[in-house]
Amino acid sequence: MKLHPADVWHTAATSPRLAVALAGRDPDDLGEQGRMERAHYLYLIALGLPAARAEQAIGSMNAGKWRGQDPNFALACKVVAKASQAYAQPKRPRITPDAIERFLTELRKGGMVKDACALAGVTPAAMYQRRKRDGDFARVWNQAARDGAAAEKQ
Repeated sequence: MKLHPADVWHTAATSPRLAVALAGRDPDDLGEQGRMERAHYLYLIALGLPAARAEQAIGSMNAGKWRGQDPNFALACKVVAKASQAYAQPKRPRITPDAIERFLTELRKGGMVKDACALAGVTPAAMYQRRKRDGDFARVWNQAARDGAAAEKQ
């Protein structure tokens, strides 16, 4: 098998391990692995992923820690995020009125919170956060749960 230098460089553009090796460093070194994770995180931010999604994609929730420990990385995150704003996912409401109604309807039927959230297309964490912030929503939720418990008894 014959390797062409152009193919090697092209592959290095998509393979952090190869790029590190071509730079004369050991890609299995822990420091280099951390550097590759940081680079991959910045790459995903540059493509417009929100920070939390980029962390999920790389399988590491360390970006906040990295920013706190390394001012240069923190600055790079700010610059890359600002430069990629035009490509970022559009902000949408986390919990729409329709989702709330589907959630409450399921609770009124006696459904569990987890199942009601799944049917509404929202996470339980998002609903509990909304409940904590919004007293009116908490009261409606409690009433729907009471209605559901009464319906289950009948």
